[in-house]
Amino acid sequence: MNVSDYQAYHKIITSSYDERSKSYGQSNWHRSLAVQLVDYHPPQEGDSVLDIATGTGSAAYHCSGLVGRSGRVFGIDLSQGMISEAEKLKEVSLHDNLTFKVMDSEALDFPENSFDRIYCASAFFWIADKPRALANWRRMLKPGGLLGFHAWPETSFVCGCIARRVLKNHGIEYLANSPTGSMAICEALLRDSGYSEVEIKEVKDGHFMSLEEAKDGWISEEDYPIGQYPHPITAVPQEILEKAKLEYFAEMDKLAVEEGVWNDITTYYVYGVK
Repeated sequence: MNVSDYQAYHKIITSSYDERSKSYGQSNWHRSLAVQLVDYHPPQEGDSVLDIATGTGSAAYHCSGLVGRSGRVFGIDLSQGMISEAEKLKEVSLHDNLTFKVMDSEALDFPENSFDRIYCASAFFWIADKPRALANWRRMLKPGGLLGFHAWPETSFVCGCIARRVLKNHGIEYLANSPTGSMAICEALLRDSGYSEVEIKEVKDGHFMSLEEAKDGWISEEDYPIGQYPHPITAVPQEILEKAKLEYFAEMDKLAVEEGVWNDITTYYVYGVK
């Protein structure tokens, strides 16, 4: 595990998402990812569903309509800001089979065999100890129950991809999406945690960003590192970072075409069965 101080790491995550909570529900991209994660393997009427890192509740509300009045949906998130926004929607909706609560996804203590479906939309990359979390989530699934989460290839999100590459040349480990960076890695994670019937759907996507935007994506200590704490560049001498930054700019110059720099956001929809 690449997190030396779990509480400090989670404070970074909660602060970031508390700050983003007011506008997060307006992101059509995040909402469509969450709904699609459910729709590839939807719950049935009467099912019990856990939505991990629910955010403002996109997947949870979608599931709520699918499981009906006889079903139950629990949405949990580390961010109080996100849960507060999800609750606001509940106040003006007819979804009375929904429960939202601030909880740590890596320390869940629901009883064994509690859920027919567990989803984690756009958040699995934050998990510090992925095998441990996957094993615990499997424990909470009913026999035959299904887990679904998102992951991204190593080549997705060009800024993080190129930053990881140039930092590695200087002996600096910047993880970005690499812990779930291929379908083979994702499958191995699930199978090693006891899941069967592993299925991974790869959905191609992306867009061009300007060269200026791409260069502005160079990392700093103020950025939150995914799956790492402290930030891997904290103890790196400034002259090394400046050299790596120039190499990053040079790589972006090479990638630039008339339309800009291609930002690949190919997404994996990963599923496993208990």
